[in-house]
Amino acid sequence: MSTVLFGTIEYYERELISYFTHNHISNKDDATMKIFIMLEAEIFNVFLFDEAIRIKCMQNLLKAFCRVSETYLVKKLPYNE
Repeated sequence: MSTVLFGTIEYYERELISYFTHNHISNKDDATMKIFIMLEAEIFNVFLFDEAIRIKCMQNLLKAFCRVSETYLVKKLPYNE
């Protein structure tokens, strides 16, 4: 397994995917928001960061959230013929 740095898009993707995998989530929409809020709080409660790093981490979390949502949470809708 490769190492990823805290705060990168890959770090947040792994956190989101790991949460879904290990917790056998049934209602993924609610769970997604819960984990997003948890990671967001982690970013803003780490006092070692300056504001620019917090903003970059938040942007990376949003990007990871979008990627994971598209990959793991998109419900396939039946096509109208």
